[in-house]
Amino acid sequence: MSAKEPRSLMDFIAAPVLVGDPDGRVVYVNPAFESEFHVTRSDVRGVPLAGLFEGGAREAMLDAVARVFGGSTPSRFRIRESGSGYLALASPVEADEGRVGVVILLTVEASVEDRLLTFRREILEPLDDLASCLAEISEQTGGRRGDKFRLLIADGVRALARMRKWAESIAADLRSNP
Repeated sequence: MSAKEPRSLMDFIAAPVLVGDPDGRVVYVNPAFESEFHVTRSDVRGVPLAGLFEGGAREAMLDAVARVFGGSTPSRFRIRESGSGYLALASPVEADEGRVGVVILLTVEASVEDRLLTFRREILEPLDDLASCLAEISEQTGGRRGDKFRLLIADGVRALARMRKWAESIAADLRSNP
């Protein structure tokens, strides 16, 4: 970027951003896009948005841009480029006279392993909550009805133990298969 070129707020976004005109050609990429995709603004200005990508990513970009220009709703999609996965959001840019372009935000998509580990962590919290609830119910339901409730609580505790075992199995599998 030359010193004379005005700065955009999008220059400060850490995620890659690109903007296209109504013809689907690049008019802007932010510094994060330049860095991530090893291009410069001058290299890509005027290039078709889909031309920045290969294979399935090219098709996904074409489809998303067409959907945005065909309606006024944003389009979410995934692309894989140069070994990285991205979640993308393509949104229309509108002015008084109508649609004047599209802005596309790319965020790095977590790997399947990362998502599974996150899911494991998230599921363990409610399992702990359920175990606490079952323990409290066990304490509160003593007396003559105790045997019936103790059996139900024991079934619940066994189910929780199986769920914890599955969650730990996911983590062990991910650790053994890097």
